[in-house]
Amino acid sequence: MPGRHAPAFYLPIGAFQGEAYARNAFAAGTEEEAGVLAELLGLQRGSRVLDVGCGDGRHLRHLAAERDVGIDGTGLDVSPDLVAAGRGAAARDGVEVVFAVADARELTGWLGSRAGTFDAAWSLCQGALGTSPSTDPEVVAGLAAAVRPGGLVAYTCFHALFAARHLAPGDAFDTVGLVHHQVSEVRGPEHARRRFDLWTAAYTAREALSLGRDAGLQPLSVRGVEPGAYGRRRAGEVALDDPELLVVARR
Repeated sequence: MPGRHAPAFYLPIGAFQGEAYARNAFAAGTEEEAGVLAELLGLQRGSRVLDVGCGDGRHLRHLAAERDVGIDGTGLDVSPDLVAAGRGAAARDGVEVVFAVADARELTGWLGSRAGTFDAAWSLCQGALGTSPSTDPEVVAGLAAAVRPGGLVAYTCFHALFAARHLAPGDAFDTVGLVHHQVSEVRGPEHARRRFDLWTAAYTAREALSLGRDAGLQPLSVRGVEPGAYGRRRAGEVALDDPELLVVARR
């Protein structure tokens, strides 16, 4: 996989997709995922939420539009094209969400005076966390630094047991570093398709919890999830066939 200081490999993917990001199959689960996040994190009107690796800000836009929630959302993504797509979608939705271009690996530096001002922060769907086991601890440390004392952090990790159990033809899995590699077909505008290399760091439930502890967070729960099904399991339930792990922790 690319080295820790290499340009983010998501940059060309974001440039290719742009507004077509919303056509990804996983984006269909936004409403369910946002509802579960709002419940787990106790979000309410005016809650300040930071989404790191936000893509087009689909979760923030949904929760900003919800009458019962109405969060104050800020979305960061390394891709200028996805940030532009998010701003355009927010304008079309008639909701206010702040977007910025930033590399999750340098999140602590981006925060500056914003550190400790958010009620909740998350990184979902391997949009920032999960791009490299060498830099993932820095991403979680940035999430921890973003929230106020008592604030909550949520993050998803690719599940290592699922990755090893369900390798597709052509995929590779590093059994020492627990990194999954695949060449994936990505859909862009006007039905264009292009193939990209994707590297995803995978974690066991114990390791996913340790990421939070090592960042000074107090893990509250871990559960198995998949896109569009964040609420199907209770805290502490993880099955071998759950593709992702959702951790909730408190600063």
